[in-house]
Amino acid sequence: MNNRTSDSDSLHWVLFGLLLALCLVVGVALFWEEPADSQGYGHGELRTMRQGGTGERHAQVLWLGAAFGVLQLLLFVACLGFGLRGARGSSREKRRALLLGGLLYLAVFTVLILAYQGYVKDPARLLVSLPPPTAVMLWVLWPFPLYFVLVYSLRFEDWVFRKEDSRRFRELVDNGPAGSATQTGRDSPEENG
Repeated sequence: MNNRTSDSDSLHWVLFGLLLALCLVVGVALFWEEPADSQGYGHGELRTMRQGGTGERHAQVLWLGAAFGVLQLLLFVACLGFGLRGARGSSREKRRALLLGGLLYLAVFTVLILAYQGYVKDPARLLVSLPPPTAVMLWVLWPFPLYFVLVYSLRFEDWVFRKEDSRRFRELVDNGPAGSATQTGRDSPEENG
């Protein structure tokens, strides 16, 4: 069995295991006893509005949320790796880029969870005029996937679809069955673009 096949097979199992773990976390959360006021409590003046109260109501289930978030991030990075598993280019370089991005993403998410824990204990602290977990979410966690976008876009022609692949694809399309609607002529937009 060659290395590519064993990598592909193991990645299938990693994805499957992550999905099972996500299902397990959701199942535990569904049957976990709901803390008092976890969905808010009635507002004093507006009866259709509910107030959230303090973040301490999340203390019992914060670890479930953290586990769910970590598993989602791992699944995201594994899916990116799944898309690159048969691609050309240095396998070590691709793994290193995804591993670095995944570890940094997990570190940022961990900082978010720790910032939330700290905020529950001291809600008066602000960071850039925002509660610390909100600041971390807005200024670090949300923009972080741009790392993966940049790696993918900068390395696309080396790792995913090279010019030789494009030429080979064009040959296959042009040599397809006669009268096929997929055949392209010399005047097609793909050839002139």
